[in-house]
Amino acid sequence: MKKLLFSTLFIFFLVVAYASQKSDFTPYYKYRIWLKDKGDNVARWLRHPEKYLSERALERRLRQGFEVDVTDVPINSKYIKQIESAGLPVILRSKWNNTVVVQCEDTTLLQRVESLPFVKKVEQVAQYLKPSDNVEKNRDSTPLPTEDVAKSDELYGGGQSQIAKLNGISLHEAGYRGEGVVIAVLDTGFANQDRIDFVSGERVLGTKNYVVPDVSVYDMSNDHGLSVSSCMMANKTNVFVGTAPGAAYWLIVAEDTTSEQPVEEDYWAAAVEFADSVGVDVVNSSLGFENFDKPYGEIPAWERNGRTHLVSRSASKMAAKGMILCNSAGNSGEEMQSTIIVPADAKDILTVGSVAKMLDKNKRPEAVLDENTDVMFFSSRGGTYDGRIKPDVMSEGLWAVTKDGKVNFVCGTSISSPVLCGMVACLWQALPELTAFEIIDIVKRSGSKADTPTEVYGYGVPNFEKALTLGKALK
Repeated sequence: MKKLLFSTLFIFFLVVAYASQKSDFTPYYKYRIWLKDKGDNVARWLRHPEKYLSERALERRLRQGFEVDVTDVPINSKYIKQIESAGLPVILRSKWNNTVVVQCEDTTLLQRVESLPFVKKVEQVAQYLKPSDNVEKNRDSTPLPTEDVAKSDELYGGGQSQIAKLNGISLHEAGYRGEGVVIAVLDTGFANQDRIDFVSGERVLGTKNYVVPDVSVYDMSNDHGLSVSSCMMANKTNVFVGTAPGAAYWLIVAEDTTSEQPVEEDYWAAAVEFADSVGVDVVNSSLGFENFDKPYGEIPAWERNGRTHLVSRSASKMAAKGMILCNSAGNSGEEMQSTIIVPADAKDILTVGSVAKMLDKNKRPEAVLDENTDVMFFSSRGGTYDGRIKPDVMSEGLWAVTKDGKVNFVCGTSISSPVLCGMVACLWQALPELTAFEIIDIVKRSGSKADTPTEVYGYGVPNFEKALTLGKALK
């Protein structure tokens, strides 16, 4: 009897403990609301773009001959008030797509919103069962090295091969290191970056966190963003020099590493619009989507067309706003089919694949490599469902700074993209009179496969000295 009583009490306490633990988790949801229009004040907003775009953003467009249009007009504030009066706080908005994202626990509240005359449709973009304290809120405690990291005989240190493959050193030697150009890095966390002097300081104009707004981008546990940005902004001779050490930077968290849900497209879209508003010239996005968590599932091939997904729609608008997007192609090349992620499927951007002097998972070095065979095994193949060449160009990306403050081997198209992005910034510094469309074009035309682009290699590895010559011919 005592044994039975003990067993019963033990089960009771287990149930209580489970119930208590479960009560710490609150299910909640996020919904994207598509709006039909922007209301009656569009003309007034168009007459006063200085109210929602910075002086630098307006100057960038004016220089390239691009006008402010209805997509730039902010979401109608009256619409937002009506949505929020229904008990649904607006947490994200995209003026380019005319969408807002709301968060709720009570999904019945959506019925009030769906009946509003300015609402086109409502769709669920996230569902969570998370504790109230996000796991990303703790400052990473990884100790930094107490003395200088190992030095190389090469001037660029770990970045030497990466910039050399793009023939980018010639631009640096000519004085084009990215000065006067602003780059936004859209990524995950930038753990410890503020503690590593050669990837921080005054060159960082600001930071923003769309995933956990009340947390510093440097306090996120993930350092992927640090590694990505270091490929451009690192500036430590004989240790690591990036491809745009003279540029200025915005560091923006737009990826939730704890899940993969469609709302991350909304984070990304909001981040790009913010970058536009503060006058960013070039954006690197080592992010993308091909599979979402249940119940959302895989993004089918026919949706990778540059216009179906919200994130791709936003990306395809960027060049017409005067910005250049460099986006990783993806790391699903082993599937040997079209595996370009979104928004890498977008139009008028530079989608970047990965090449290197190694071919397989074991990273066996090859004595002689043909440019047709040095595409990394993981680099996603193209093209797009609507028949466009993707990736656009290729770049080497093998070394980056990690949160321990050291230069480490880090590969993936996530690293190839910023290496190329930094050189794009240097090229645009040298050719400031050219438009975003023209810079994109000459980068592709300078590629090693420009005459015979393929769905594996794109237009090849750009030669930035050649791109500079092509650009000067356009003046």
